Amino acid sequence: MGLLDKVESTDKDVKKAKPVVAKEAKPVPKKEKKPKKEKKPKEKKARPVGLSSEFEIAPKLSRVISWWVNFVANFAILIGALVMNVITGGGSGGFENTLLFIVGFLVILFNGIFLPLNTGRNLGQYTASTRSIRGDGSKPLFIHSLFVNNIGLLSLIGFILVFTQAGKIPDGGTAPAVWTAVGSIFMILWIVNWQFTRNSDLNQGLFDLIFGAYLVRYIPEEKATSGFRARLESMSQFGEKYAQRVEDRAKAREEKASEKQSDSEEENNDAEDEQADD
Repeated sequence: MGLLDKVESTDKDVKKAKPVVAKEAKPVPKKEKKPKKEKKPKEKKARPVGLSSEFEIAPKLSRVISWWVNFVANFAILIGALVMNVITGGGSGGFENTLLFIVGFLVILFNGIFLPLNTGRNLGQYTASTRSIRGDGSKPLFIHSLFVNNIGLLSLIGFILVFTQAGKIPDGGTAPAVWTAVGSIFMILWIVNWQFTRNSDLNQGLFDLIFGAYLVRYIPEEKATSGFRARLESMSQFGEKYAQRVEDRAKAREEKASEKQSDSEEENNDAEDEQADD
């Protein structure tokens, strides 16, 4: 009987025990790698209607080079004379100071009036290989170059007039009021011209709009080989070399930034894949 009981008990246990079926592991779908962002095409530069295709609007860097060269050429000697005058107190070295002031004003006349009237360009424009032209390729009126090349100097003169004459108005007389008004006009013209340039897609100032002029890159068809004109045109080599260095640095920075971005995206995708596999 004992054997029969054991057999029955084992049969009952087998019936009660349910077969354990192993569940198939569901495959974990891998996350697809995000496609790299395509670089946005560069926006086309604004171009005036009617301007010949052989001309290209001068970039911002050329304008900066031209401005700095003109600033140094026009005011370096005058600033040196003022500094010397302050150091000496105006008591000693009077002839040297006077000579420096004379030379400084002659340089301003040469760069601001003589060169633009005779060549249509100043030292800054020679260095930056730019010039002002109209839509048909002709030179604007000489008055345009006088205003454009001397608007900064006029604003400085206006500031000096307002600073020195405004306090004399309460004493009476018409001269202080007139000179203060003239100085204020010079300063306001500079502000208005700056606002026009800032808000223009073509960087046209007030006088550029009045005379229909554009600052463009200038490549002479036949370069002068000798004389003073050749020396002026040779100044463009310095501006072109500097502009090329700036462009190369900018391209190198963009390439490094794009490489870092692509590397970080690949690392993120690899980390997501490892988490999905786990």
